[in-house]
Amino acid sequence: MIELPPNPTMRDFQEYVHAMEAHHGWLDVDLVHNCFLMGEEVGELFKAVRKHNKLFSEAAKKVNEDAVEHVAEEIIDVFNYLAAIANRLDIDLEAAFRKKNGENMKRTWT
Repeated sequence: MIELPPNPTMRDFQEYVHAMEAHHGWLDVDLVHNCFLMGEEVGELFKAVRKHNKLFSEAAKKVNEDAVEHVAEEIIDVFNYLAAIANRLDIDLEAAFRKKNGENMKRTWT
C-alpha cells in the first residue's frame, strides 16, 4: 500500500502520484493523453459542482446529500492528473506554485 506521510509536501504528493501510476501501470500514458484524461475529469468536477449547487437539469434526478464529497473526489482526480502531467515534464509543483503566485500577488485585475 502506498502511503502519504503526515503533513506532506507538494513533492510528497507528486511522489505519491508517481508511485500510484507505477502500481497501476500508467507510467506509459503520454503527456497528451494525460491532458485529455484530466480534461474529462475537469468536466466531471464541473458536473459535480453543478449538482451541488442544484443546477442539475436532468429530469427526475435527486440531488445527492453527499454532493460536497463528490466534488472533493473529482478535485482529487483532477489533482492526480495535474501531478502526473507535472511529473512527466519534471516540474516541481511547489516551486512553480510559489513562483507563479508570487507574480500574481504583484498583479492587479480590474
